[in-house]
Amino acid sequence: MEPEEPSGRVLSVPEQRKKYQRRLDFDQVPIKPQRVFKEINEFFNEDTIFATCIGLNQIWSSQFQRVFRPRHYLIPGGAGPLGWDLPAAIGAKVAHPDKTVVDIVGDYGIGFCGEELAMAVMYQIPLVIIVINNGYLSLIRQQEKYLYDMNFEVNTWYDGMYVDFVKFAEAYGAYGQRVEQPEEIKPALQRALEANWPSIIEVIVDREADASMDVSLDKIKEYEPLPETVAVT
Repeated sequence: MEPEEPSGRVLSVPEQRKKYQRRLDFDQVPIKPQRVFKEINEFFNEDTIFATCIGLNQIWSSQFQRVFRPRHYLIPGGAGPLGWDLPAAIGAKVAHPDKTVVDIVGDYGIGFCGEELAMAVMYQIPLVIIVINNGYLSLIRQQEKYLYDMNFEVNTWYDGMYVDFVKFAEAYGAYGQRVEQPEEIKPALQRALEANWPSIIEVIVDREADASMDVSLDKIKEYEPLPETVAVT
């Protein structure tokens, strides 16, 4: 089935992207989530298929990522099915073995269907899983913070330590690497591709980073400085 020609509101997307352009070139440590997507945009080619989980990782992805082809950006919409992304990515790779497939997920979301990594290893299905690890249920944390001025039961780390997803990967026979410096992101992605094997790249990001969002476009709250070239009205 051929993709439909864009029409209506879809035609306004390029202009909206320019209007709401955001900075990605942060060099801070812990890594800003924006920087992760800058590296993703620069590293993967236009034929890459992406699947995303839900949470702030998916909101950041939808705001910052560049996608060039129909059916190359697999998202769950507003359904909120935590854990759907890894099975979707595995299915996409089986359907398109010649394409690079990348799963983008948070440290909470991967806990729902992360065990499907075993199937990817068993059937030798190479794909790259990027775990954006901030040690929080970050979407819930952000909503609690700004709606209720509270921070209740949203940690996903233990004794001051992030969950170690490198050990998680290795337990299933997959490749794993943790990244804590911005300049380490691209080399880690390169190693994951060269492994030609199910791989987890875990990126430790700023725990308190918030996503720009609100109930409508005209009420979006920005939590980071915008590029100087963008007029803020």
